[in-house]
Amino acid sequence: MRMQRIVWGFTALTTAAWIFGLWVDPPAMNGRGISHEVFYWNGVLAWSFMAMAIVIAARPAWLERVTKTPLDALYRWHRTLGFWALGLSVVHWVTKTLMQPILSLMTLEPVPKIVRGELAGFDLFWSQLRGFSVESSIWATALALLLGAMVFVKAIRYSKWLLWHKLFSILFIVLSVHSIRLMDPADAFLPLGWINIAVTAVGLWYSVVLLVRGAGREKTMKAVVTDVRVDKDVTLLTVRPEKPLAVRPGEFAFLATDGEEKHPFSVASVRPDGTLLFAVKALGDFTKETLPTVRTGASVTIEGPWGAFTPAFLEAEAKEEPRHEVWVAGGIGIAPFYAWLESAAKRKNAAPCAKLVWCIRDRAAEPLFGQVAWLADKAGIDLEVVESKVSRLDAPALFRERLPESLALCAGAGLSESVIDAYLKAGGKRSAVRREHFEWR
Repeated sequence: MRMQRIVWGFTALTTAAWIFGLWVDPPAMNGRGISHEVFYWNGVLAWSFMAMAIVIAARPAWLERVTKTPLDALYRWHRTLGFWALGLSVVHWVTKTLMQPILSLMTLEPVPKIVRGELAGFDLFWSQLRGFSVESSIWATALALLLGAMVFVKAIRYSKWLLWHKLFSILFIVLSVHSIRLMDPADAFLPLGWINIAVTAVGLWYSVVLLVRGAGREKTMKAVVTDVRVDKDVTLLTVRPEKPLAVRPGEFAFLATDGEEKHPFSVASVRPDGTLLFAVKALGDFTKETLPTVRTGASVTIEGPWGAFTPAFLEAEAKEEPRHEVWVAGGIGIAPFYAWLESAAKRKNAAPCAKLVWCIRDRAAEPLFGQVAWLADKAGIDLEVVESKVSRLDAPALFRERLPESLALCAGAGLSESVIDAYLKAGGKRSAVRREHFEWR
């Protein structure tokens, strides 16, 4: 994906800019000079990764278009970049300790005592800012590490966890003083200095956006609930956005009720009247306690559409030979495939050559089962239902008779990985695998 190229390309560019600076303005070959340059390099990289993670969290409307990466995959990058930023921050913090074997072979250049007259105005402010930038960075890094550890505490309610997570925006604003104040003035005129300043500006902008406007504001609107049906642990929620949304089959949107944070759900169906159907399984606090209690006529917030988990047959030309595909859904992972089936059933061209494998506990307990079976039959899609109460999915068996040109999955991590592993072992290409990630936290 393009996001991977962006991250590695930016890392290479930053390192190249640092090396260029070493060539144009060589550091003093002593312990102090060398350690400063290493501090500078790993500090800018950690800072840049944190800024990237904040931009993703802000969900600007251009994000998927520019990165050519769907939002569900970008949030995996958000998590990765966040951990990289934390890891490099620790390395930045203990750089001198790590470099001690090298620094012990060098002399530390003595710092001459500078006698100045009484400072006033901006000079006094700038001088005092140095102490703040050093001390605040230590406390901010420690707090960032604590917030990063909270990612693994699943017991924290999502809305509270997300509220605490927004503290990263405040930390970025605080650390921006460290980033700019401790940069050598001469470095501001070199490429790495330009990168540092640009990263700080972008990160500050989107930190303020997150704190003031909230994430995804450009794609956010009000909607009204037109129907609610709760069947066992599945809530079928139909909403009418205040203005029509152009949602492609398989895309998702964020939903929020009053007093709750927005949660992402696949759009299972776009009705002719413009209403959107969401099929939500009770898997967390919001889906267990809040959504089932929503009543018809209630006002909700919707943000989207997002994602690129759309069927290949939408892009296929009528003259092309149909591609043989296998679609694998795990439980409520049927939601995006429900939209695919609806789209395929409406096609005037030949039906896509595909097989849908739906792994569920019990077909009698699935409120969408009858409609899924009917749509699959109408669209000419082979439907295989695997009920775990009877037997488990034999992943290698899916590819014994025929190897599909592509594989699409919307399921839990365990099921998805086992199917992907079987597909690759059968000779499939990883580039032919498309997967929607819905486990973001």
